[in-house]
Amino acid sequence: MNPKYMETNVRVPFCAFDALAAVAARQGASRDATVRRLLAEHVERQEQVDPDDRLTHISTVLRYPPPPRWRKDPRQDRPLRLRASSALLERARAVSLLLPGQYERAFRDYQGRVLTDAAVTAIAVAEPFTDEFLDGLLPLLRHRAARNLWRLATAALITGPELDLLDAADELRKATAWTPDTELDEYDQRLLRIATALEEDVAWHSPARFQVADNIARDLLTGPQAEANARMLQEEGEAWDDLHQDTLHADEERRCYLKRGTTDYDWSGRGGTAVWRAERQVALQDFEDWLTHRTRTDTPQYAVHPPGWVLTRPPGWRAVAPAAADTGGLPQPYAAWTGEGRVLAFPHRNRQAVWPLQRRPDAPGYEPVPGAAALLAPAAGLPPDQILQYIEALLVDWNHEFGDEDEPDLYLALDVPVGAAYDFGLISAEERQEAMAQARTATLRAMDEIIDELALDGCDDEDLRHLRHVRGNVRQFTDEATRLDSRIGARFRVHKATWRWPGQSVTGEFLAGASTDLVQWLATVAHARSSLITQRSMQQAWGEAFDRYAPRERSSRRRR
Repeated sequence: MNPKYMETNVRVPFCAFDALAAVAARQGASRDATVRRLLAEHVERQEQVDPDDRLTHISTVLRYPPPPRWRKDPRQDRPLRLRASSALLERARAVSLLLPGQYERAFRDYQGRVLTDAAVTAIAVAEPFTDEFLDGLLPLLRHRAARNLWRLATAALITGPELDLLDAADELRKATAWTPDTELDEYDQRLLRIATALEEDVAWHSPARFQVADNIARDLLTGPQAEANARMLQEEGEAWDDLHQDTLHADEERRCYLKRGTTDYDWSGRGGTAVWRAERQVALQDFEDWLTHRTRTDTPQYAVHPPGWVLTRPPGWRAVAPAAADTGGLPQPYAAWTGEGRVLAFPHRNRQAVWPLQRRPDAPGYEPVPGAAALLAPAAGLPPDQILQYIEALLVDWNHEFGDEDEPDLYLALDVPVGAAYDFGLISAEERQEAMAQARTATLRAMDEIIDELALDGCDDEDLRHLRHVRGNVRQFTDEATRLDSRIGARFRVHKATWRWPGQSVTGEFLAGASTDLVQWLATVAHARSSLITQRSMQQAWGEAFDRYAPRERSSRRRR
């Protein structure tokens, strides 16, 4: 392989593979060279038009072919190897369709990889293809039309948490139709931003939603009205808005029609977590503004919801987002400081922001906080999209005193392993031993609860006796309990020996003169712990949404 090329794979329908072979034969070129040429031509075309007017293939929006339902089921696609320069592959990704909520690499329930869209669309433009599934469907759509087709699918399979948020935002827009967004109060602005994030960035995916998208595509994008309906989706005018609202508030008969081919399942949990992700996205954007002093109030403390913790900013510390250099990266001296590990850089409003900086005492401008490299070292190797969360973890006040009305319903504490706490001299040997004994007792209690639940579920007495016998071996107990009942066994958790950190923020310890080793250990533990807490917060949103909305009558979704 040419050393200038990178190699990756995408999976495409058999008919697309056949179309590529036809183009290669017509040009008398190899498959590798042909797909590389088609991809380069595709990227050139896409880059020359407005992002909303770029092309995508209908199979991207419909997640076709779908992954096999079961491991041994036959696949309906085949791998296509792409050998091209890294620059071309990155450009191809940048001009491909990205559905709201899509990950860079596709999970099972989600839209295929963005490179798949680039390859399939490039082939379809050069050599149209079809098969039994695609036959009759309009093959190529503009990006805005494709996203609006997906929005119709999300509207048809909307959940209670999502609908309540979108309805609240819609009512607010109607009530403030003649009021500029900048004049709305902070709460109303945040509501609109969360609703926008829900619709444009964090939608949940599932096979059911792609089935609904297929149903809607069969109605709109086949037959003599296909082109007109594609224009309606692309123009996003009054006809589109009426269709979207009618789908969002469809009655039960219409909703059943749109959902034909799907199983009867309540997706309220996924809807609740989608709302949570939208709230979290907006919260992190506001956190960035607080770091860069863009907020309306310049307070030293800032509450982040979700998950509900309070951050404390050291006096004089701030982030700065300088204008990009001609190369598109950070200008000097910020780039040098980042390379030296004296500051961290994170994406912010189409720029890069750097933190922590303070004003220079003897000249205009900023300089890195002295000695902060030790605080930032554990972030080495983190991807750019995790840097902001690392900074957040450093600033969390782990023992903030909440008022009665502000007390979060989630455990927001920095629990650290007792072994390391003892090694740093934070606890005595007796405290370590007591914590280990408490963890062991809690683990045995959890084992007994699993055994009791299995007994109530009718588990064989001989199996239960064996399970009691292996309580001394955590791994064996876990394997046996899961074998007897995967649902019950999966709930078993080992209780670890931990000690609750009694201090405030990691940056506070740094400023207090703690040792470099202690500061870096605390930073690492705080980042891991904060990630776990945010995951639990999202899980809590799932459970609360399911408990609140799952029993609700479908008629509550209808337009009032």
